[in-house]
This record gives sequence, C-alpha cells and structure tokens, in this order.
Amino acid sequence: MRLHIRAILGLLLLALLAVPLPARAQATTGTISGVVTDESKAVLPGVTVVVSNTETGATRTLVTDERGGFRALNLQPGVYSVGAELQGFTPAKRENLTLEIGRDVNADLALRIGAVSEQVTVQGAATNVELSSAVAGGVVSTTQIAELPLNGRNFMQLATLQPGVTVSRATARDFTGGFGGTQVSIGGARPEMTGYLLEGTNIADVSDKAPSSMAGVLLGVDAVKEFSVQTHDYAAEFGRAAGGVISAVTKSGTNALHGTVFEFLRDSKFDEPNFFDPIDPATGRQVNPPFRRNQFGGTAGGPIVKNRLFYFGSYEGLRQDLSLTHLARLPNAAAHNGVLPTGALAVSPLVKPYLDLLYPIPDGRDFGDGTAELRHTDVDPTHENFFVGKVDWQLGDNDSIFVRVSSDRSDATAHQDHPLFIEPTTTDTRYFTTQDQHLFNSRVLNVARGAINRTNRTDDFIPTITIPQNLFFTADPHFGAITITTGVSSPGTTATTPVDYTQTLYQFADTLTVSSSRHTAKFGGDFQRYHFDGFSYSRFGGEFRFTSLQNFLRGTVNRFTGNMPDTDTRRNMRQTYVAMFAQDEWRPANNLTLNYGLRYDFFKNPSKLDFAPRLGVAWNPFGDQKTSVKAGAGLFYQPLTTSYYRGTTFRVYPYFAGVDIRTVPTFGPAIQQLLAQGTGLAVQKRSEFIDYDAKQPYTTQYHASLQHEVGNGIVAEIGYIGSRGYNLPFYSDPNAVPVRFNAADGHWHVVPGATLPYPSWGRIRTRTNVARSWYNGMTASVNRRFSNGLLFQGSYTYGNSRDTWSGGLIGGSDFENGAGSATNYNHPENELGPSSYDVRHTLVFNAVYQLPFGRSTTGAARQVVQGWQLGVVANYASGVPFTPFIGFDYAKDLSSDPNPQKPDWAPGFDPTNAIVGSPDNWFDANAFVLPPAGAYGNVGRNTLRGPDLKMMDLSIFKNTLVGKQNLQFRVEIFNLFNRDNFATPTLDGLFNPDGTRIPSPARITHTVTTSRQVQLGLKFVF
Repeated sequence: MRLHIRAILGLLLLALLAVPLPARAQATTGTISGVVTDESKAVLPGVTVVVSNTETGATRTLVTDERGGFRALNLQPGVYSVGAELQGFTPAKRENLTLEIGRDVNADLALRIGAVSEQVTVQGAATNVELSSAVAGGVVSTTQIAELPLNGRNFMQLATLQPGVTVSRATARDFTGGFGGTQVSIGGARPEMTGYLLEGTNIADVSDKAPSSMAGVLLGVDAVKEFSVQTHDYAAEFGRAAGGVISAVTKSGTNALHGTVFEFLRDSKFDEPNFFDPIDPATGRQVNPPFRRNQFGGTAGGPIVKNRLFYFGSYEGLRQDLSLTHLARLPNAAAHNGVLPTGALAVSPLVKPYLDLLYPIPDGRDFGDGTAELRHTDVDPTHENFFVGKVDWQLGDNDSIFVRVSSDRSDATAHQDHPLFIEPTTTDTRYFTTQDQHLFNSRVLNVARGAINRTNRTDDFIPTITIPQNLFFTADPHFGAITITTGVSSPGTTATTPVDYTQTLYQFADTLTVSSSRHTAKFGGDFQRYHFDGFSYSRFGGEFRFTSLQNFLRGTVNRFTGNMPDTDTRRNMRQTYVAMFAQDEWRPANNLTLNYGLRYDFFKNPSKLDFAPRLGVAWNPFGDQKTSVKAGAGLFYQPLTTSYYRGTTFRVYPYFAGVDIRTVPTFGPAIQQLLAQGTGLAVQKRSEFIDYDAKQPYTTQYHASLQHEVGNGIVAEIGYIGSRGYNLPFYSDPNAVPVRFNAADGHWHVVPGATLPYPSWGRIRTRTNVARSWYNGMTASVNRRFSNGLLFQGSYTYGNSRDTWSGGLIGGSDFENGAGSATNYNHPENELGPSSYDVRHTLVFNAVYQLPFGRSTTGAARQVVQGWQLGVVANYASGVPFTPFIGFDYAKDLSSDPNPQKPDWAPGFDPTNAIVGSPDNWFDANAFVLPPAGAYGNVGRNTLRGPDLKMMDLSIFKNTLVGKQNLQFRVEIFNLFNRDNFATPTLDGLFNPDGTRIPSPARITHTVTTSRQVQLGLKFVF
C-alpha cells in the first residue's frame, strides 16, 4: 500500500513541477477571449461583454475581471460577434469572428470616452496566432472540407494536411485490420494509436483504426462542420490514444434554412488506364476497364423555433462498379502436364483434380520456373447509404442539449488475385450521441455527454465455380486453401472466414469547467463499456502448405493447418474503461500560459497505476500577439481493448481445437482420418496466447514550436516533435528451436541438437508487450486562413520512426510490407529497424482560390465570367520500408510461420545500390544470399524502401447565382499528372527450398493510387 501511495504522490509531484502535460484543448468547442482597454491601453474591469452567435442567436454575457479580461468557454464553432459596453464609454464591437474547434480566438476591444449612441466596430480576430494553447496540431476548416478536391468524398483524407501526420500506405486494408483508405500515423505512433472522436465520443472501428465503410471512406463530408487534428501533447481531458486525436463536429441548424443537393459522377470514359490494366492485342493499346460511381444526396438545416430549436439532416448514397486488374501467378500449361524447367515428373493423382479445377492455365508472361502470369479484370460492386440527423435545443440562456443519430451501411464484393474466388463483405455502423451543457454562471459550466456506437462487419470467401464436396479437405462446408510458398496464387483463403463481428460501445463522460481571472480548470471522467459479440472461423476448411511447385505436383505436403471437429469460435467479450482527469490553464502573465494536468486510466485487464501527467507552455515573448513559442510534454496510455484480445480469444486452446501437423502423410480429404485420431505427436495442437500480465502500452511525447504571423494573415510555424513508445505489442511464435549468437560470423544460429520447446504443439503465436519505438520529427508549415477569396496551407514533415516491431495488434493484417510475426520470439531487439509506417519526407500543399474575374461586368457576361474557383491538393511522400525474406525455413528452427527469416547481404555489395526502381524488378535480388547453414541472415527488418508518392488533385468550380441561391458545377481531377504511384513489391520470398533463386521476386503488382480520374459534380446550395 505504501508503495502505491509513493507512486501516486511521485507522479503528482512530477506533474506539478515539470514533467508531462499538454495544453488546453476542446473536443467539440472553442473559446473567445480578450482584454478590454481604454484609449491609453489601461485595462477596464467591470465591462459588460456580450458574445453572440450570429447564426443561431445564442448569447453569452460576461463581465471583465480586474485585468480587463473575459473568456467565453465551450462555444460551438461558428461565426460570432463580441460587444462591450461601460458607462461613459462608446460601445465597441468586433464582428465576423470565425471560431473553429479547439481554438481560442482573441477578441481584444478598446473603448473610448464618448456617447453610448456611438459605436466602434472592427472586423475579424485580433490575431491569427494561437497564443494560449500549447497543443501541437491544427484545424481543417469548413472551407477546406467543402471546397478542396476529395477522392471518394472522404473528409478524413484532409487530416493529412496537418504537419506531423503521415499516411500509413502499407497498412493492410482488409476485414480484420479495417477498410479505411486513409490510415494515418500521427507523430510517429502506430495507426491504431490515433483517437477518433465525433461530437466528443469515441468512434474508432473494431480494430481501433479509422472508421470507414466498404468503399474505404467515411461519408458525410457535407454534414461535417470542421474537425481538428491534435498531433502531440493534447490535454489530460483526452485519452485512450497514445498517438494523436482527430475530432469532428457535425453541422447544426441555424435561424436560416440552409442546405445542399448534390450529384457526383465518375466514369471510366473520362479516366486514364492504370499501369497494370490489360493491353488490347488488336490495337496494342491499354484497355480502360469499366468504372462508374454515383454519389448523390443532400443536406438541410434550419429552425424549428427561432433562436431555440434547430434541426439538421443529411443523406448520401454511393453506387459504384469498379473494375480492377489482378495479376495471378499460376502453373503454366507445361506444369499441368508435369513438365518443369528442372525436368519432368509424374503429377500425383491426388493433386490432379485440384490442379485441373483450381488453377486456370495462364496466358501471360512466363517466369521460367513452371509458372506464368494470368491478368484478369473483374467488376467489384459497392453500395452504401449514409444518414445523419441532429437536433439542437437552446432551452434557455444557460442550458443547451443536442441529440445526434447516424447510420452508415455498405456492402461490396471484391475479386481476388486468384481468378476463381470472391470476397463479399458488409459493414453496418450506427452512432447515437446526446449532450447537455449547463452554465451555472459565466465562470462555471458543465458538459455531460452519452453515446451508443455500434459497428458490425461480416465477411466471407467463396468460389465462383462449383467445387465438388469430395474435394473439400474437411467436413466443414467451406473450402480450405492450398498455399505454395514460392509465390503461386492460392486458391481459397487462410483468413478467418466466414466471420461476423459486432461491437457496441456505451460511453458516458462529464466535464466541469471553472474559470477565474488567471485560471481555467477542468475536472471530469469518462466511462466506456465494450460489448463484443461475434464468430470467426479459422482455417475450418484446412490449409495444405507446399514449399515449391514441384512438391505440390508430387503431392509432398510440408504442413497441414486446420481444426479438430466441433471447434468453438463464437466469442462474447465485455470490457470496461474508466478515466478521470484534472487540468488547469494558468495565466501568470498576460503573455504566458501554463497548461498542466493529470489523467488516470483504468482498463480492466491489466492497468494499475496508469497515471498520465501533462505539461505545456505557450509564451508570447514580445507581447505583440504576432509570435508564440509553445512547448509541452506528456505521458499517454494506449489501453488494450477488445481489438487487441479479439484475435487471440478466437484461437485459444481448448475452446479452439486448432491443429498444426508438421509431418503430413497425405493430401486431400484423407486428412480427416488423421484428425479423427486426436492430437498428439502426429497431430500437434495450434493456439494463440497473450501474456497474462501484459503491461499497458504508453508513449511519452514532447514538442516545441515557434509560430509567427508574417503578414497579411499568413502564419508560419516551425517545430520539433518527438516520442518514445513502451510496452508495445509484439507478435511471434515461441515454439521454435532455440538460437544463440555466434560472434565469429555475426549470426544467430540454431542450437545444434536442440528441439522444439513444446513438441506436441504446432504454432503458438503469442502477443507480448515488449516492443519499443523512437520518433523524432521536424515540422514546418505556412497557413493563410480564408480571406478575400484565398486560402492556402503548406506543411512539411521530416520524420524518423524506428521500433522493434510495428504490428502485433492483429498479426499478418497489420501491414503489407512485412511478416505477420517476428523471426524469433526471444530476441525482439533483433527486429530494430524503421517502422513499417515510417515516411521520412512528407510535403502537402492545399489552396482554394476564388478567381477575381468579371467583378465589373454585368448581365449575361457577368454570369459567364464570374464565380470561377480553383482548389488544389498536392502531396509528396517518400517510400515506405519493406523487408526481403528467404521464403522458407532455411535455419531449420521449425517455426510454423512460413516466411519470417531474412537473408544475408551479398559479400561486397553496397546496400545503398540495392534499389533498381523498375516495377518489374524493384530491387536487385542478387544483393542477397543465403546465410550460413542453420543461421538467420544479417539483413535487418525494413532495410529496403519502396516507391515514393507524388500526387496532385485539382478542382475547378463554377458558381452561378440562381436567384439568391448558388448552383455549383464542379470538375475534379485526381492524379492530375497521371503518375504511377506503385505499392511495395510482393514479399513471397527470394529462394526455393533447394537454394535456387525464385524468378522475378521483386515484382510490384499494383498501385496505391488510381490513374488520372475525373469527377463531375453538380451541387445546389441554398
């Protein structure tokens, strides 16, 4: 007990003295503050200040304190005016104050002696520099959301406009890991460490990643007012995210009826072919596969009772038929007859039916190893319907509530690289949020909110042909999989299908804010209850693995993975998360603000003393409101939620009776006879485990920046952000032959004569929280808020993220550019290298410009010349890293994972020359050789780099007045210069089991962006 008390007191003392804590930040609201002075610059206490929302009529009345200061807290984003009155002085007013989420807008006013009947009015904020918040991050404005070109109309893409935010291009986009097309890493943190808030409540998907539909987008861009991106050192008010926080706010109704009706059309007739699309033999030109997308809908918001009760609603539908070209690597015609480049062999009669039925003869280029390429183009349909409704009620001057509901349902069918299988998938996401805000007086207010957020996904994997039941490997009605580890496309799947996940999150949070002339304190708590229900089949149909095409044709099986009869994979998980926090914003001087606080996170399984202190400082060194110096540090926990436990709970023995057979005497349905014998040395058990005393992951973050207004409303900023990650998930199989380091040759060798630690078991993938991470980054930005028809923002991030493992949350579905598990369970330090999401250079520029043409024209000419507008988003990102693999168990450690061992660098080869740069041969395979017998190679994890990304999207709008309304015609061009942005190469392996090289192991088979595509849009804004 005394130890616990010391730990708590120690952390509190550190928080109060000088350790971690960020600045004030607000999830859904902003603040307007200022100082009222007279003509001699002397402060004026006792001034009556009225803050008014010009759209809804809501007002807040305050009185300046002894320093002449006032602060209006927790204001909804919108346009405001601030008026000040004092007997004997002329009233003053500041209008057109645009308040954004999380911002503290300065509204200083000066009163002069004179008549009350007169009034001095000024426009806009006193400064664009953030003077009181130490949080690193930014806001994506309403103008950017509405006017910038968005591929897929996914507003989450705009998070990447902020410095410190990079797209994790290698994050796997699948059922288990999430479908979000824009998964981000913030400040060097893993993608699942980003928090996603809507109206202040948690909306992360079941994998703790960006919420999205089957289209890979988060619809409702017309329903979003704005959102903020907090990249580093956010306040103690925020938690459950050890990276950054993205917080969005839905639009609300106002005293005037406003809305939109829109239709967006995409058609392959307007597009360029993708690099991998097929070539028409008759013309020799590429064929652009059919593609059509319609996105349509509308919004409407207005008053039910003026100044009191408002409504807002939105609907958006998506109908898409997308043709994609896939490249399959299949046995060629000669191989079907048992003829390989190494010689002829007799095709096993057990294999022949599968070879003839499941491996179409390819007609593309031959790879010289008995395989050739089959290029096929298929149409993948996607349908989605998104709806949101919101009601805001201003009960009186001191009370307001809102209720928000939304539904997003989608379904899609995706064809695979193997031409005979498809994957139908559905998502169903529903959010309900309500909030009550009560103002006790001008200095004390309370905000309570509750939410019920539900996410459901289903997935299956089915053949497009009829497979006779007598070819099924097991009695399960789902066909299994055949894996040839040398890169041959696999019929069937090893994924956990069919699967059905439903997660319902119940959340209640409350925050009390108390302000005074020098302090703004917040106290609150957050309660979240997770309900997860679902089932997940795991290789119920069984998987046969072969180490080469030759062994497949002979029927020589390397391994069989499957399940015993009556295996149970239905799970119901419940988990509770509770957090409490206290924070204060102290202004010891007019040009200095200190932010400090403490958060406590308690997550059942396994958190204990998870205290997270935060500290931040914002300093206006010259007192001119044009320069701000910010710095902060903090500790941030990443609770282990159901997304961490889920995969393992589905595969825990004995409820999950999985098997992993190393010596397989047969191929095909006869395996059922072996399974009927039960487990033992012939049939090894298979399972997954989690450390029973797993430690809670956390990061320490620290940053410093300098912000300065250089003129004409342009703010420039340069900064440093850094972090360290501890107790991060690590994923590997402990059931491998032990290894030891040989200093003579610098390799880790399998111990001669050693055996498996658990010989009656097969694969035992285990999650342990032993990984660590290091990040250092430099950020620079320039920002001009929308004024006089022009907005622009440029952001540059130089980042260096390293870790001892990047995944571990899900396994093979974490990233496409690495192995599903580490090489050796007992030596995670050997995995130190660039993070799988490491992007060294990221440059993003965006702008909106209303062309100044035709201002003096009249009549018909005015309609033609006026109203033109341009928008642009340009991106550059350097390549993500990846790892070359040997491709088989060369070291003979008997690990069940097929591909975690790395090669040696070839003697005398310069690693800096390893990249060739062609999509057919991205790296020089001769740079790598097999290590000494029985050893792991010396090539590090994520040693090589994939292609960079260059992208420019352009929008051209024509706004035409129809009466008092606006009709907007839009042309949006994505990938304007039609650059081929390639993905990382396939990672099937470099060598065959006999030591010969696999032909073309460095192929790239797809791009990470589309070719040039054109979208036409028509939007009626009223």
